[in-house]
Amino acid sequence: METSPLFDGIREKWIDQGIQQGIQKGIQQGIQDTILDALEENIGRYPESLVNSLRAIRDIDMLKMLHRKAVKAKTIDEFVQALNEAMRKNN
Repeated sequence: METSPLFDGIREKWIDQGIQQGIQKGIQQGIQDTILDALEENIGRYPESLVNSLRAIRDIDMLKMLHRKAVKAKTIDEFVQALNEAMRKNN
């Protein structure tokens, strides 16, 4: 069975989109993990609800900003406040 050039082009485009989405998701998860690592190192334990809220954020720039906040945060409340503000701006 022969494939058409049109189908091959569409298939390649879908593959490329899938690869890009996978890369984007990997970057997001990597930054989210570094935020959690920074919080654990600086503050100790953090609530599971914080993890869920953080995992819902997809914007890379926002995650980078939250990483900077996590590194500087002295308390979990300080970071949660920054997280809540970021989520409000995102909606």
